[in-house]
Amino acid sequence: MLGYQLWLEWRERIDSTVDWTSLPAEARQIMQEKNIRIEAKIPTDTPSLRDITYKQQAPAGTAGDKRIAIEPPRETRIVFSNKELRQALGDIIPELSRYRFDYYGSTAEGEYAFNRTVEGLPLFDAKLILYYSEQKIQEYSQDLIETLPSEGGPDQKVLPATQALTSLILKKYLPAGAAVKEVQLGYHGQGIFNSDTQVAAPTWRILLEDGGVFYVNAASGEVSTDKETSLEPLSEP
Repeated sequence: MLGYQLWLEWRERIDSTVDWTSLPAEARQIMQEKNIRIEAKIPTDTPSLRDITYKQQAPAGTAGDKRIAIEPPRETRIVFSNKELRQALGDIIPELSRYRFDYYGSTAEGEYAFNRTVEGLPLFDAKLILYYSEQKIQEYSQDLIETLPSEGGPDQKVLPATQALTSLILKKYLPAGAAVKEVQLGYHGQGIFNSDTQVAAPTWRILLEDGGVFYVNAASGEVSTDKETSLEPLSEP
Protein backbone atom coordinates (compact mmCIF):
# COMPACT_ATOMS: atom_id res chain seq x y z
CA MET A 1 0.00 0.00 0.00
CA LEU A 2 2.82 2.43 0.86
CA GLY A 3 4.57 1.63 -2.41
CA TYR A 4 1.34 2.25 -4.32
CA GLN A 5 0.82 5.61 -2.60
CA LEU A 6 4.38 6.67 -3.41
CA TRP A 7 3.86 5.63 -7.03
CA LEU A 8 0.66 7.69 -7.24
CA GLU A 9 2.44 10.73 -5.78
CA TRP A 10 5.33 10.28 -8.23
CA ARG A 11 2.96 9.93 -11.21
CA GLU A 12 0.98 13.01 -10.13
CA ARG A 13 4.18 15.05 -9.86
CA ILE A 14 5.42 13.93 -13.26
CA ASP A 15 2.06 14.63 -14.89
CA SER A 16 1.84 18.14 -13.41
CA THR A 17 5.30 19.35 -14.44
CA VAL A 18 7.42 19.77 -17.54
CA ASP A 19 11.12 20.49 -18.09
CA TRP A 20 13.13 23.20 -19.84
CA THR A 21 12.65 21.57 -23.26
CA SER A 22 9.05 22.86 -23.19
CA LEU A 23 10.31 26.45 -23.49
CA PRO A 24 10.30 28.23 -26.88
CA ALA A 25 13.29 27.67 -29.16
CA GLU A 26 14.44 31.29 -28.78
CA ALA A 27 14.59 30.95 -25.01
CA ARG A 28 16.47 27.65 -25.24
CA GLN A 29 19.02 29.26 -27.56
CA ILE A 30 19.69 32.07 -25.09
CA MET A 31 20.02 29.50 -22.32
CA GLN A 32 22.68 27.68 -24.32
CA GLU A 33 24.55 30.87 -25.17
CA LYS A 34 24.57 32.10 -21.56
CA ASN A 35 24.91 28.68 -19.92
CA ILE A 36 21.63 29.11 -18.07
CA ARG A 37 20.33 25.89 -16.53
CA ILE A 38 16.80 25.06 -15.37
CA GLU A 39 17.16 22.21 -12.90
CA ALA A 40 13.65 22.57 -11.50
CA LYS A 41 10.49 20.95 -12.76
CA ILE A 42 8.20 23.57 -14.29
CA PRO A 43 4.58 23.42 -13.02
CA THR A 44 1.85 23.19 -15.64
CA ASP A 45 -1.10 24.20 -13.47
CA THR A 46 -2.76 27.58 -14.21
CA PRO A 47 -5.49 28.02 -11.59
CA SER A 48 -7.82 31.02 -11.42
CA LEU A 49 -6.89 33.28 -8.49
CA ARG A 50 -7.29 36.81 -7.19
CA ASP A 51 -5.28 39.13 -4.94
CA ILE A 52 -5.46 38.50 -1.21
CA THR A 53 -5.54 41.06 1.60
CA TYR A 54 -4.16 40.39 5.06
CA LYS A 55 -3.13 42.12 8.26
CA GLN A 56 0.02 41.43 10.21
CA GLN A 57 -0.29 40.57 13.89
CA ALA A 58 2.46 40.50 16.50
CA PRO A 59 2.74 37.21 18.42
CA ALA A 60 1.52 37.56 21.99
CA GLY A 61 4.18 38.90 24.34
CA THR A 62 6.64 39.86 21.59
CA ALA A 63 7.71 42.97 19.71
CA GLY A 64 6.96 41.44 16.31
CA ASP A 65 10.19 39.98 14.95
CA LYS A 66 11.69 39.05 18.30
CA ARG A 67 13.06 35.54 18.58
CA ILE A 68 11.27 33.28 21.03
CA ALA A 69 13.23 30.56 22.84
CA ILE A 70 12.14 26.93 22.56
CA GLU A 71 12.55 25.06 25.82
CA PRO A 72 13.78 22.43 25.72
CA PRO A 73 15.36 22.65 22.23
CA ARG A 74 14.08 20.12 19.70
CA GLU A 75 15.95 17.88 17.24
CA THR A 76 16.35 19.41 13.79
CA ARG A 77 15.20 16.22 12.05
CA ILE A 78 11.57 16.96 12.96
CA VAL A 79 11.52 19.68 10.29
CA PHE A 80 11.32 17.02 7.58
CA SER A 81 8.25 15.28 9.04
CA ASN A 82 4.98 17.20 9.38
CA LYS A 83 3.73 14.77 11.99
CA GLU A 84 6.84 14.97 14.17
CA LEU A 85 7.02 18.75 13.76
CA ARG A 86 3.47 19.26 14.96
CA GLN A 87 3.89 16.83 17.82
CA ALA A 88 7.03 18.59 19.00
CA LEU A 89 6.12 22.25 18.39
CA GLY A 90 2.38 22.38 17.78
CA ASP A 91 1.66 23.46 21.34
CA ILE A 92 4.44 26.10 21.26
CA ILE A 93 4.14 27.82 17.87
CA PRO A 94 0.72 29.35 17.07
CA GLU A 95 -1.02 28.13 13.90
CA LEU A 96 1.91 25.87 13.03
CA SER A 97 -0.22 23.71 10.75
CA ARG A 98 -0.78 26.71 8.46
CA TYR A 99 2.92 27.00 7.59
CA ARG A 100 4.71 24.98 4.92
CA PHE A 101 8.41 24.12 4.95
CA ASP A 102 10.27 26.14 2.33
CA TYR A 103 13.06 23.70 1.48
CA TYR A 104 14.69 25.65 -1.34
CA GLY A 105 14.08 28.96 0.41
CA SER A 106 15.96 27.87 3.54
CA THR A 107 19.31 29.25 2.38
CA ALA A 108 20.40 31.21 5.47
CA GLU A 109 22.88 29.44 7.72
CA GLY A 110 21.27 28.11 10.88
CA GLU A 111 17.70 28.77 9.74
CA TYR A 112 14.77 26.71 8.49
CA ALA A 113 12.17 28.83 6.65
CA PHE A 114 8.44 28.17 6.40
CA ASN A 115 5.77 30.14 4.50
CA ARG A 116 2.27 30.84 5.75
CA THR A 117 -0.24 29.26 3.38
CA VAL A 118 -3.43 30.92 2.17
CA GLU A 119 -5.94 28.76 0.34
CA GLY A 120 -3.29 26.09 -0.07
CA LEU A 121 -0.62 28.35 -1.59
CA PRO A 122 2.43 29.87 0.15
CA LEU A 123 2.42 33.56 1.04
CA PHE A 124 6.09 34.32 0.44
CA ASP A 125 6.01 37.46 2.60
CA ALA A 126 4.77 35.78 5.79
CA LYS A 127 7.35 33.47 7.32
CA LEU A 128 8.08 31.24 10.25
CA ILE A 129 11.81 30.86 10.93
CA LEU A 130 13.24 28.10 13.11
CA TYR A 131 16.77 28.90 14.34
CA TYR A 132 19.04 25.94 15.01
CA SER A 133 22.54 25.16 16.24
CA GLU A 134 24.24 21.96 17.35
CA GLN A 135 21.46 20.01 15.56
CA LYS A 136 18.85 21.50 17.89
CA ILE A 137 16.08 23.99 17.15
CA GLN A 138 16.71 26.72 19.71
CA GLU A 139 14.41 29.63 18.80
CA TYR A 140 11.76 30.78 16.38
CA SER A 141 10.30 33.99 14.94
CA GLN A 142 6.96 34.21 13.21
CA ASP A 143 4.84 36.43 11.00
CA LEU A 144 1.28 35.96 12.20
CA ILE A 145 -1.42 37.22 9.85
CA GLU A 146 -5.16 37.62 9.65
CA THR A 147 -6.68 37.32 6.18
CA LEU A 148 -9.21 40.01 5.30
CA PRO A 149 -12.01 40.16 2.71
CA SER A 150 -10.53 41.09 -0.66
CA GLU A 151 -12.21 43.75 -2.75
CA GLY A 152 -11.63 43.28 -6.43
CA GLY A 153 -12.76 41.62 -9.61
CA PRO A 154 -13.33 37.95 -10.30
CA ASP A 155 -10.63 35.31 -10.21
CA GLN A 156 -8.30 35.36 -13.19
CA LYS A 157 -6.36 32.50 -14.72
CA VAL A 158 -2.66 32.87 -13.89
CA LEU A 159 0.09 33.06 -16.49
CA PRO A 160 1.76 29.70 -17.15
CA ALA A 161 5.06 29.09 -15.37
CA THR A 162 6.69 28.52 -18.75
CA GLN A 163 5.68 32.04 -19.77
CA ALA A 164 7.15 33.51 -16.58
CA LEU A 165 10.46 31.73 -17.17
CA THR A 166 10.51 32.61 -20.86
CA SER A 167 10.02 36.28 -19.98
CA LEU A 168 12.97 36.24 -17.58
CA ILE A 169 15.17 34.63 -20.21
CA LEU A 170 14.16 36.66 -23.27
CA LYS A 171 14.29 39.97 -21.38
CA LYS A 172 17.72 38.99 -20.03
CA TYR A 173 16.91 39.17 -16.33
CA LEU A 174 18.82 35.95 -15.62
CA PRO A 175 22.61 36.39 -15.48
CA ALA A 176 25.01 34.15 -17.37
CA GLY A 177 25.59 30.85 -15.58
CA ALA A 178 22.35 31.07 -13.59
CA ALA A 179 20.77 27.82 -12.40
CA VAL A 180 17.04 27.75 -11.59
CA LYS A 181 16.37 25.46 -8.62
CA GLU A 182 12.64 25.96 -8.07
CA VAL A 183 9.56 27.44 -9.73
CA GLN A 184 6.58 27.82 -7.39
CA LEU A 185 3.21 29.55 -7.43
CA GLY A 186 2.18 31.58 -4.39
CA TYR A 187 1.40 35.13 -3.27
CA HIS A 188 3.69 38.16 -3.07
CA GLY A 189 3.06 41.88 -2.83
CA GLN A 190 3.58 45.28 -1.26
CA GLY A 191 1.99 47.06 1.68
CA ILE A 192 -1.02 49.37 1.27
CA PHE A 193 -3.08 51.66 3.52
CA ASN A 194 -0.59 51.33 6.40
CA SER A 195 2.37 49.23 7.47
CA ASP A 196 0.17 46.47 8.91
CA THR A 197 -2.20 45.82 6.01
CA GLN A 198 -0.89 44.13 2.89
CA VAL A 199 -2.13 43.07 -0.53
CA ALA A 200 -0.46 40.14 -2.26
CA ALA A 201 -0.95 39.03 -5.85
CA PRO A 202 -0.67 35.55 -7.36
CA THR A 203 3.01 35.26 -8.22
CA TRP A 204 5.52 32.81 -9.62
CA ARG A 205 8.62 32.67 -7.40
CA ILE A 206 11.75 31.58 -9.24
CA LEU A 207 14.74 30.66 -7.04
CA LEU A 208 18.30 30.47 -8.29
CA GLU A 209 21.08 28.21 -7.06
CA ASP A 210 23.07 31.19 -5.76
CA GLY A 211 20.17 32.29 -3.56
CA GLY A 212 18.80 34.88 -5.98
CA VAL A 213 15.03 35.17 -6.23
CA PHE A 214 12.69 36.61 -8.85
CA TYR A 215 8.97 37.19 -8.45
CA VAL A 216 6.87 37.28 -11.62
CA ASN A 217 3.36 38.64 -11.13
CA ALA A 218 1.11 35.90 -12.48
CA ALA A 219 -1.36 38.41 -13.93
CA SER A 220 0.73 41.33 -15.25
CA GLY A 221 4.08 39.60 -15.74
CA GLU A 222 5.90 42.35 -13.79
CA VAL A 223 9.21 41.18 -12.31
CA SER A 224 10.51 42.05 -8.85
CA THR A 225 12.92 40.74 -6.21
CA ASP A 226 13.04 40.87 -2.42
CA LYS A 227 15.14 44.04 -2.66
CA GLU A 228 13.35 45.96 -5.41
CA THR A 229 9.73 46.50 -6.35
CA SER A 230 10.55 46.22 -10.03
CA LEU A 231 13.54 45.52 -12.23
CA GLU A 232 15.03 46.50 -15.52
CA PRO A 233 16.45 43.80 -17.79
CA LEU A 234 20.19 43.27 -17.56
CA SER A 235 22.15 45.30 -20.08
CA GLU A 236 24.31 43.52 -22.60
CA PRO A 237 28.09 43.73 -22.00
